[in-house]
Amino acid sequence: MMESIPAQRHKLDVHTMTSIDLFLEEYYEQGHTKRAGEEMANCGMKKSQVHGLENLLVSTSRFSEIINYIKNQVGKDRKEWQSVGPLLLDQLATIEMKAHEMAGEEPAKRLAIKLILARGWARQVVAHYLYGSGKGERR
Repeated sequence: MMESIPAQRHKLDVHTMTSIDLFLEEYYEQGHTKRAGEEMANCGMKKSQVHGLENLLVSTSRFSEIINYIKNQVGKDRKEWQSVGPLLLDQLATIEMKAHEMAGEEPAKRLAIKLILARGWARQVVAHYLYGSGKGERR
């Protein structure tokens, strides 16, 4: 039986957890998550679409499911997703590369790190989306 991410998180060493937090802070400071959140707001994405992605990120136990969800939305010919999908996928690819760097050849550790990073990233993106969408017309 697969352990929950909180259980996996507690098994990660302090150095790895610190590296995760530092990466997310640096990614935030570089403006990547702000750019993604603002693009989601600017392209007219509805709150329900953003919360759908957020709910998936919280509930999934597989990183690939997040990527496939975004690809499916883009493939459904939804203009909002076509506008922002490539940016989100690019940022998730960066997260995946960072997780590989942190975990090395340990697949279970790599998955736990990818999901923790993706969830932290999503919280930042959603905050910027909500802030950006709150400046103009409410969605």
